Amino acid sequence: MRITSIQPELIREISFLNAGRGPGGFYRDSLPVHRGFVDALPEGISAIIATADLQGRETFESAGGKPIRLLGEVLPAILANEIFPNLGVGNGRIGVLLAGDFYTVPALDKRGGTGDVTPVWRAFADQFDWIVGVAGNHDLFGDAATGPRFTAPVHFLDNDTVTIDELPIAGLSGIPGNPRRPWRRTEDDFVEALELLLCDSPAIVVMHDGPDVPNFGFRGSPRIRQVFEKSEPTFVVRGHAHWKEPLTELSNGTQVLNVDARLVVLANRA
Repeated sequence: MRITSIQPELIREISFLNAGRGPGGFYRDSLPVHRGFVDALPEGISAIIATADLQGRETFESAGGKPIRLLGEVLPAILANEIFPNLGVGNGRIGVLLAGDFYTVPALDKRGGTGDVTPVWRAFADQFDWIVGVAGNHDLFGDAATGPRFTAPVHFLDNDTVTIDELPIAGLSGIPGNPRRPWRRTEDDFVEALELLLCDSPAIVVMHDGPDVPNFGFRGSPRIRQVFEKSEPTFVVRGHAHWKEPLTELSNGTQVLNVDARLVVLANRA
């Protein structure tokens, strides 16, 4: 599966509240929703959603006087009820790729808070046909930095692979870093795990951190990029570091889709 184009015009921008630094420092922001086309989706799948780093909460208007929910809790219903009916993608199954970091503190007074993102995964599962994802370094499931016990069609990946409709998808949670902190491996361990995953030639690799692209100034890991460039071409979905453009290609033909603070809907061209 390869992306053939990302449309320059957005499908929509979804308003949300982004956390500030200190009490009352939050501000209104917007999540861009992009549309992309691929050469071929697996038979029976009409679209794949990819997103990461939804680190915000719904607006007060949306909450209607109730506690404001995580952006990722309200987004799936907006997609299912307001956006997809107008996209004309057909009646096939819709899958979701989640690349981590979906938590924001309730008071919106701290950037980079860590907490339970289980409700976000559940919300996507309530609206769509299958979910495959990884943990970001700010994600907990319940009150622990351990893998959740989801059951199919929800698939949490951390250094493993799942095959959906003959589409092998590998996933590596977290980031390189101090292993005493949540969802971190040493850089050597992270790179080794990625190399082993790529030995099985997955069609898609979902990860929170990912490769850099120095020619364009896109942030990421040089060592992760080197691993991909020495492997067979694949398709990478990543978050963690925001890029100005969502899509690029490495020297070996691997496509990298950056979905940090954005959402991309991938479908076959009509």
